[in-house]
Amino acid sequence: MINGLISKNTVFDNYGRPVTSLRIQLNAICNFNCFFCHMEGTERNMSFLTPENIEKIVEVAASHGVNKVKFTGGEPTLRNDILEIIRRTRKHINGSISMTTNGVLLPILAVKLKDAGLDRVNISMHSNDDYTFEKITNVRRDYLDTVKRGIQAANNAGLTPVKVNFVVLKGINEDQIDSMINFCAKNHAILQLIEFETSRDRENSGDYLKYHVSLEPIEEKIKKRSIYMERNELHNRERYILNTLDGEVKVEFVKPMHNKDFCKHCTRLRVTADGNFKTCLLRENDYFNIKDKLNNQRSLDEEFIKAVKNRIPYWR
Repeated sequence: MINGLISKNTVFDNYGRPVTSLRIQLNAICNFNCFFCHMEGTERNMSFLTPENIEKIVEVAASHGVNKVKFTGGEPTLRNDILEIIRRTRKHINGSISMTTNGVLLPILAVKLKDAGLDRVNISMHSNDDYTFEKITNVRRDYLDTVKRGIQAANNAGLTPVKVNFVVLKGINEDQIDSMINFCAKNHAILQLIEFETSRDRENSGDYLKYHVSLEPIEEKIKKRSIYMERNELHNRERYILNTLDGEVKVEFVKPMHNKDFCKHCTRLRVTADGNFKTCLLRENDYFNIKDKLNNQRSLDEEFIKAVKNRIPYWR
């Protein structure tokens, strides 16, 4: 491996970007109903790949230098075979295996997930108060306490560093950033502030105009408060370290909109629950069907390379 990421087998797209990670959507259903959820660029559906299917995809990707996997959904912990999927993946991936989850099932699953080979989790928690949490997720307010217990369980199990995903929404939760910083400091988590995003043709839509918040002024304030900075290789993102009454906390910004640097440093290929390689969250008509190729390693191999070569930065 070169720099711990790129190997001699790594496949580059036509813009010089290496693909070193897979983002695998395990399902397209969820026990929450967040109104802004993009469901990884798919419609809600009941499709899913079997653990055997997923292992074949991971094995081919690993042969081309992929060394990181992130599982997403929907809600991936709703799969009763999630532990088998992680174990099969760990046979081929030496680097990080992570998962994005709403955290509800982590109090009972965290230790088992760690034992199966999961390294860490991102936990979606877009509010720190019951009323706003219910408004965003469309579930009962008391689920917030379960999510908080899920964060504690993840830390106790060693699924670290835990990242808390917080999509900043105008008029809904943008006033809770300071309280989230304090919460993450107390709970030994990295706070990831995420920009509400949409495609080019929806930038004038009602939802985008109503809820989008520019993170630039927020980041400038955090930068001034920081005692030092780090850099996340994924998307070339800066991470700020702050001092709080509860100790140090790290805050990271995910700003995809009109961000050429963000796309320039993207190293991911996506796998959808219904059996496609997908090159970009925001692109349409970029699906490469692999369901009928899962029993033919050569065809799957060729489709992987084809998908990588068809990656185009969305913002460029």
